[in-house]
Amino acid sequence: MMAERPLTVAVASGKGGTGKSCVAASLLVTVPGLLGADVDVEEPNLALLLGAEAISSSLVEIPWPVIDDALCDRCGECVKNCRFGALLMFGGGAPVPNDLCHGCGVCSMVCPRKAITEVGRPVGEVRLCRRGDLRLYEGRLHVGMPNPVPVIDAALRAALAEGRDLVIDSPPGTSCPMVSAVREADVVVLVTEPTPFGYADLDLALQVIRELGKPAMAVVNRCDLGDADIEGLTERYGVPVAARLPFSRAVAESYAAGNPPAATDALWRDAMVTLWERAKEMAGR
Repeated sequence: MMAERPLTVAVASGKGGTGKSCVAASLLVTVPGLLGADVDVEEPNLALLLGAEAISSSLVEIPWPVIDDALCDRCGECVKNCRFGALLMFGGGAPVPNDLCHGCGVCSMVCPRKAITEVGRPVGEVRLCRRGDLRLYEGRLHVGMPNPVPVIDAALRAALAEGRDLVIDSPPGTSCPMVSAVREADVVVLVTEPTPFGYADLDLALQVIRELGKPAMAVVNRCDLGDADIEGLTERYGVPVAARLPFSRAVAESYAAGNPPAATDALWRDAMVTLWERAKEMAGR
């Protein structure tokens, strides 16, 4: 009999501040045996919220072009073919790379003089963190680096390689980082709030998830602090609202003290059990 394939659930949101990391952390402390991946690499806080300490770390590098001034004839082919504007030429000098480089390697491929080689350039790191039996991978983008996607991909590769049920704490928003985080997920949980901004950004997130063809459900956090018609919006996309969580001062104080809401609030714990069971149903597990 074949073993059941691990379930991967990405927790995402159209905007920051909705409680996305609270939901991810609460799932990890409620459902036994889950592995975590914090790929909100510009501001990772899942390990902090879970009280997990880093036990190992590895650098994430991208290929970085090095131009041999003696071989370069200043033809400009590399500059013309770089779609990111990451190579510039000044006067009669050789091309100079800048921080917009994505490490795609096109410049070295099109150089007719073979004047461009590549070296590894560190752009971030992946940390393995642990608290007791709970483990998570955390991606961290180095300060000043403009492209988080290589670090997101590296953290996800490390987590997926373990072959365990996985919860991904995704970057907020609907741009490339969010898409990179959710594309390996079986189910996406979209966390929102019933405010005008929450409604508008959830609409954008639902459009992205629909284009990706991912099953999804919504969690309405602080459901009593706004009157936006979240259910009407999700119904248009065929996405169910799986949980409605009212504002709780005790939960806010717990979060401020560095504790996941489900560690102190029974309503959150029950909601996390429901979320996971519903995710399994959506993914056919």
